[in-house]
Amino acid sequence: MTLMRSLSRFPQYLPPLLALSLLIAGCGSEKSTPEAESAAADSLIHLPAASLVSGEVQVEALRAQPLADTVIVNGQIQPKPLNLAHVSTRVSGTIQGVRAVIGDHVSKGQILATLYSPEFSAAEGDYLLAHERAESVSGDASEFMKVAQSARQRLELLGAGAEDLNRLDRTHEAIPYLPLRSPISGVVTEVEAGIGRQVPGGTDLFGIVNLREVWAVVDAYERDLGRLHVGQPAVLSTTAFPSLGFRGRVVSLEGTIKETTRTLDVRLEVGNPGLKLRPGMFVSARIATGATRNALVIDEAAIQSQGDSKVVYVALTDSTFVVRPVEVRSLGGNRAEILTGVRAGERVATRGGFLLKSQASKSQLGEE
Repeated sequence: MTLMRSLSRFPQYLPPLLALSLLIAGCGSEKSTPEAESAAADSLIHLPAASLVSGEVQVEALRAQPLADTVIVNGQIQPKPLNLAHVSTRVSGTIQGVRAVIGDHVSKGQILATLYSPEFSAAEGDYLLAHERAESVSGDASEFMKVAQSARQRLELLGAGAEDLNRLDRTHEAIPYLPLRSPISGVVTEVEAGIGRQVPGGTDLFGIVNLREVWAVVDAYERDLGRLHVGQPAVLSTTAFPSLGFRGRVVSLEGTIKETTRTLDVRLEVGNPGLKLRPGMFVSARIATGATRNALVIDEAAIQSQGDSKVVYVALTDSTFVVRPVEVRSLGGNRAEILTGVRAGERVATRGGFLLKSQASKSQLGEE
């Protein structure tokens, strides 16, 4: 009232001020238009009755259920150092034959190459001579036996195996070439031998690895280290053999946290039936912590891709759905855990996601 009395003294300003008040009121009414109120309705999907009757879309209410707690880690397969072996010469000589190449599966004691060595041949002759004299002497042969035993030990030091020495004892004939045998069963990974190559003593010629049991060295994030300890079981999977699970266990959490990734190298010991796991192969491992927790678990068929995001379709009514972005974690076996985006009790389409996705696309095209 005081303002109106003041304005009545200056009637020439009253019309402009009334017009300005109406303009401000009009601007405020534009912000509350139905456009904002219908924003939620724009993402709604309405299914035709025929789709519901045919059962193309099935809905399931999400319920929290106990889930074994696991830590998912990724890494690479490595050979166990104790399962590696090198075959080298103990005496100089010339390679006369090569019987194995890279990739060959060899057995313990199998001949990989043969070597002509004058030093080995001389020691072999000494042993045969001493052995012959020990057997032919009519009196005390103890001295000759000591000489024969010394010559035998020298042959062992030069690389002769038990098979070679037994053959000498049985046939009393010299072996023309020194056999180089594999000390373990495994796969040949390195070959430096070539026919005619002259090699000094101590030359590495073959590398062999036994892959019956391997290591998986995986990266565990710092936040998960409190849930891990030695002895926990793990199941590994690979892209090469997606239907197979390889069982292992945690054997080491030692080392230093990597500054760039904030991860620790965790070593798993893994059985390798069929020798399918190869060094350098990428693997994903699920380490069971032994604890359980409640989680929302759903069939992976309910999850659809929308750009770079994962979404599910939440039922508001029997025929009305809304798209809901979610964060999920695969559990294997066509199951997934929903981490964020929906709550227990909400109904989600577990079948017919592709139909709902198509219906949503049609609605968007119709609006455009």
